[in-house]
Formats: sequence, structure tokens, C-alpha cells
Amino acid sequence: MTLTANPRRSFFTSLLDYGVELAMAVLPQDAMSMWVKTSLVRARGSKLGARVKIWRGVWVDDYRKLEIADDVTIGHGVILLCGGDVFIGARSMVGHGSKLISSGHRIPDRHDEPMRWSGPEQAPIMIAEDAWIGAGAILLGGTRIGRGAIVAAGAVVTKDVPDYAVVAGVPARVVRMRT
Repeated sequence: MTLTANPRRSFFTSLLDYGVELAMAVLPQDAMSMWVKTSLVRARGSKLGARVKIWRGVWVDDYRKLEIADDVTIGHGVILLCGGDVFIGARSMVGHGSKLISSGHRIPDRHDEPMRWSGPEQAPIMIAEDAWIGAGAILLGGTRIGRGAIVAAGAVVTKDVPDYAVVAGVPARVVRMRT
């Protein structure tokens, strides 16, 4: 006996996926649009707190591995690769065009092993409460952004950021501490 996928379930899942992608791409930031977008994101499996604001053009690869706390804003054109899990703490802001990349390809040790089939490498990204991720910043998997920390625009975070630190550069380095 061969088990096959339920075609009705596949159709409705595909329809929901299409609806979420369309809503994320075109709906503005008004109250009704926010309600539609957050409802669809929850329907796809994300855990969202209250008053989450999602700007237009946000793209998520795996909604089931995304958790966003209360009063978070996700800016225009943000990319969330959630294969390794992404958590965004309360009152945090993720600036326009930022990328949170919790999954990628493993780098093979041998040069004759094709990169394409090297397998995934996944590690979570955790942003604590009251953090600010500047526009165009990149956060790589396995990093934690501390409470009240600021990641400067365009910075590339490759290691943990302490609480209340301001980091900048490629790779990101602490440039000062907030008091």
C-alpha cells in the first residue's frame, strides 16, 4: 500500500502560502493590514505577541521556527531565514533591509565534495528585549543580541553581542557600551 499526500490539504496549504506571501509583499502598515498579516503569519505557525508591526516586503522561509514577542517592529524588506530558529524579544526593532540568517550550507572539508550537497548548517538567532537592529544589518546563526543592544546599520554580526553594547562594522565589534 502506497501512502500519498492529501491533494485537498496540499491545495489549501499552497493557497495559504500564496496568501501569506502576497499579503507580506503588498499590504501597507495600516491597522487592518497589520491584522491581516499577523493573522496569516500565525496561521503559518509563527508565535507572535501583541502589537507586532510587519512592514511591506518581509520574507520568511519557515514560519514555524519564528517567534516574535510583544511590540516588535520588523522593517521593510527584512529577510528571515528561520531554519535554525529565530526569536525576537519584546520592544525590539529590526531595521529595513536587515537579514537574519539562521541556516546555511555546511562548508565541506574536502575540495572534491560538492558544496551544493554538503548539507545544512543551522543555529538559532536570539534577539533579547529592547534591542535595535539597524537597517541592512546581517545576523548570522548561533548569535545572541543582548538586552538593549544596538547593531549599527550594515553591521555583520558573527558572534554574541553583550547587553547594552553598541556594535558596528564587518565583522561587528563593540564600539561602546550604553549606560
